[in-house]
Amino acid sequence: MSYKFFKLAFLSVFALYIFYGCSSTKNAYTFEDVLYKDGRPLTIKVKDDNADRRFNFYFLEANRLKMLGDKGNASLYYTEAIKIDSTCATCYFEIANLLIQNEEYKSATEYLFKAVQYDPDNEYFLYLLSKLYASNGSYTEALLSAKYLSDKYPENIEYLYHLAHLQSQVGNFGGAILSLNLMESLMGVNEIISVEKHALWLELGEKKLAERELLELIKSYPLNSDYLVYLGDFYIQQGDGARALETYNKVLTEFPANGLVYFSLANYYFQNKDIEAFKRNLTIAFSNPNIDLESKIKRITPFLMSMEAQDNPIKIYELEEFFNLIVTTHPYESSIHVLQGNFLNHINKDSLAINSYETALLIDEQQAEVWHEYLLLLFSMEHKEKFFTESEKAVKLYPENGIFAYMAGFASMFVENNSEAISYFNKSLNLSNDNNDLKSQIYGLLGDLYFGMEEKQKSFESYEKSLELKKDNVVVLNNYAYYLSLEGLELQKAEQMISKVIEFEPTNPTYLDTYAWVLFKRGKYLEALYIIEQAISNGGDEMGAVLEHYGDILYMNGNQDGALKYWKLALESEDEITDVLKKKIEKREYLAE
Repeated sequence: MSYKFFKLAFLSVFALYIFYGCSSTKNAYTFEDVLYKDGRPLTIKVKDDNADRRFNFYFLEANRLKMLGDKGNASLYYTEAIKIDSTCATCYFEIANLLIQNEEYKSATEYLFKAVQYDPDNEYFLYLLSKLYASNGSYTEALLSAKYLSDKYPENIEYLYHLAHLQSQVGNFGGAILSLNLMESLMGVNEIISVEKHALWLELGEKKLAERELLELIKSYPLNSDYLVYLGDFYIQQGDGARALETYNKVLTEFPANGLVYFSLANYYFQNKDIEAFKRNLTIAFSNPNIDLESKIKRITPFLMSMEAQDNPIKIYELEEFFNLIVTTHPYESSIHVLQGNFLNHINKDSLAINSYETALLIDEQQAEVWHEYLLLLFSMEHKEKFFTESEKAVKLYPENGIFAYMAGFASMFVENNSEAISYFNKSLNLSNDNNDLKSQIYGLLGDLYFGMEEKQKSFESYEKSLELKKDNVVVLNNYAYYLSLEGLELQKAEQMISKVIEFEPTNPTYLDTYAWVLFKRGKYLEALYIIEQAISNGGDEMGAVLEHYGDILYMNGNQDGALKYWKLALESEDEITDVLKKKIEKREYLAE
């Protein structure tokens, strides 16, 4: 280094000290003033023949309990040891550590402070105390203790960096730069330090000095082309597009393998409203195998976050193409397949999303959230057999996950394996803890299953349990009311339940049909007719069961021709029909099932 440059460097650091370093001396006192503001603490050390023996017993027993994980009793034994010897810094430290584990940071700070008072030369105690002060928002004490620590151990990089971080947090950017300069004098030019100093100079409005940090970094690491890219990005931020493009072109010429420059070029062309060049450079970047996956995900995420925005320069189909490029260059990275699956799921390309999730799980099957989304898609697309086999896999991978057991139960119902469904649902109940909504749904499904298996007592008991957990579960209220009406049991109770359902969903044709049928079974034929006509007008005219019930109700209201018409329409529907329907048509009269 030339004398002239050395002199300039010295003067710049000196000026920095004069203009930016003074802010930390506003309340000029040291950490020792904090540590001993009330004088040195009084010490108690019991002196008798048994004191050492008793102290050793409490201290060793405390250590044993700590090792066993018995934090409460360990803390009590350390406290007893302190009663014998109040200068036991390790005792205070151990209690503080136990309090930190319980997230009792304020109390931990008090005990750690005592530990440092009695052992101020223990750098670990002091470092932990400084970090605790910072986490509690006590920045004055944090800075003083950090400064005290770095002054005492001036060659410890970690302590200097801690001090610089705290100085930056409180807005003392000049002080932070001085601390980083000290680190640099020990380590030499370093990327992390240079980048942080660059950012701090910008905070101070010193653009030339910020630029100089990057130039020094490039000079020290001439083969690392990423630093040239950073310099170009800096020029973009300063509105100097010409120098930015010149720097990027230098990277392309001298370091053609650098892929990150294409992202920076894309940004340059976007700012200059050359959208075609912007997209072309993105395409090159996303397909470049020299760019790490994390950088690509970082660049594509903003477009995903604003994909519905009108001013998004990237269209949905272009995002699909970008994903295909990234997946092609990183085929064995599970995370990109997951992200692609989430994107495809969002744009309703469910089959493609399923393929992406399957690939992600093939690479790494231990991804509970991916399994959840994957199974939901299989369910929504009614891939019954696959939903069943894949949900079973999920249960084996996550045997303590109640949601997967619930899905496996649903899947078993899909493939009409009712006994298996009941087994999975019961497993899910045992794993669902306080999730009353889920448990209510499960009991409702068990009620449906048991009724279908002719175990009607179990069915009704399950419905009752479901409603105990969630009294307004409309699906359960509907099904319970309907099955009671089929059996001719507790019809008044059935009417009360289905009336409640209609309050929540007054236009649902299935629920209106149940209401009409309960009224029919109670002999309230005119009221039933009024309700069933509402069901018909709200979509029930396309449902075989509703059409058949309409015919039954018309018949009991004296309209035999109308009844025959709707029985025939029910027969022509593609829905499942009752065995007695054809006999009703043949005999032109209502027949109970």
